[in-house]
Amino acid sequence: MADRFDLESKITDTYNFVTNINDLSESVSNGNLDDDAIVNALNGLSVLLKCHTDKLFEVFTQAYKLDDYK
Repeated sequence: MADRFDLESKITDTYNFVTNINDLSESVSNGNLDDDAIVNALNGLSVLLKCHTDKLFEVFTQAYKLDDYK
């Protein structure tokens, strides 16, 4: 069962996406990526962020004993 510290950790992990987006932005600015690579990178980030937020919501529901975790 997750607690508020697990929830805090998952929220903090979200900042990793900021770093990923900044790295991608730098590569785009430097002309290191073609259009296909940019689209693939953005799609990949989208999938990762969706997975992360799904897990974050699961930890939230466990930490506050919502839904199936009562």
